[in-house]
Amino acid sequence: MTETQTQIQPSSPSRPRARIAELDVVRGFALCGILVVNLPPIVELGIEGGALDFYRFYEDFVQNRFFPIFSFLFGIGFGLMWLTARDRSPRPRLALLRRFAFLGILGGLHQLLQPGEALLPYALAGIVVLLPVTWISDRWRNRITVVLGVVLLIAGVATGGGMTLIPGLFLIGFAIGGSDFIRTVLSHPGRLVIAGAVALAITIVGFAGTDYMTRHVDQWINAALGLTMAFTYIVVLLLLLRTPAEAVLKSVFAPLGRMALTNYIGATLILVVVRMAAPDLSRFDDHGGYVAGLLICVAIITVQVIVSTLWLRRFGQGPLEKLWRLVTWGRTPR
Repeated sequence: MTETQTQIQPSSPSRPRARIAELDVVRGFALCGILVVNLPPIVELGIEGGALDFYRFYEDFVQNRFFPIFSFLFGIGFGLMWLTARDRSPRPRLALLRRFAFLGILGGLHQLLQPGEALLPYALAGIVVLLPVTWISDRWRNRITVVLGVVLLIAGVATGGGMTLIPGLFLIGFAIGGSDFIRTVLSHPGRLVIAGAVALAITIVGFAGTDYMTRHVDQWINAALGLTMAFTYIVVLLLLLRTPAEAVLKSVFAPLGRMALTNYIGATLILVVVRMAAPDLSRFDDHGGYVAGLLICVAIITVQVIVSTLWLRRFGQGPLEKLWRLVTWGRTPR
C-alpha cells in the first residue's frame, strides 16, 4: 500500500460499513475511567489526611485522561455516521441536528445530578463545530477538518484543557471516522507501536521534567500530558486486542461501549443513590473514602457489564441508544 493510499481520504457514503469492535472496546474502557473521574465530585470526596496521595494519583493518571478519549471517539462516531447519513434521510443535517438537540436536553437534565457533565457541551459543540463542516465538499472536507481540529486542539491545550479540548478532538475524530484511516491503522500494528512509543516517551519526559504542583499550576502542561496519556492508553488497549487477551477485553468492555450513553447516565444515578445512602464514605476507610469509592466503581462496572451483555443479546441496543436513534432517524428500516 502506498503512502498516498494511507492518507485520510473521503470514503463513499453509500458503502456498507461493519461495526468496528475495537472502538466499542476503547469506548467501554474510557467509560470505566470516566466513572472514576466522576466519583469524587458526585459523592463529595475530600482531599484531607490520607486522601491526599489518592487524590494526587487521581489527578495525574485519571482526571482529564479519559475525557479526551471519549471526545475523540464521539467525533469518530459522528464521522462514521455522516458516511451513511445521506442514505438514511433526505435531510441528513436536520436529522443530526435532532440528534444533538436530544443529547443537549438529556445533558441539561443530567446537569441537575452531575454539574459539569459532558453531554450538554458535546451537544453544543456538535451543533457549532461538527454540523457546519459537513457543508465542506467531500474532496476537501477531511483535510480542512484535520487542520482546523489541530489548531483548535493546540488552542485548547494553551488555555488549560478541559472542555476547551472538545472542538479540536471532535474535528480530528470526525475526519478519521469519515475515512478509511481507522481500518488502515488497525491493519498495521507496527504503526500503532511507533505512535504509542512516541506518546509514552513524551509522557515520561513530561512527568520527569515537572513536579505535581507545576503540572497543576501550569494547566497547559497537565492538558498536554492528558492528551499523550490518553493516546498511550488507546494504543496499549488496541495492541492488547491483538493478543490472547482479546476475548476477555471484548467480553468486558465492548458491551459497555455499545451502551455507553445508557451506562454513563445509569452510573450517575447509582452514585447519587450511594451518596444519599452513605453521605460520608470517609468513615469506611483511612483514605478519605477513596478506597470505598473505588470498590463501589468496580461493583457498578461489574453490574453494568452483566446487564449490558444480557440486554444486548435480547434487544441489540441500549434503551437510551434506541431512543436516541429513533429521535434522529425516525422509524426507518435501516
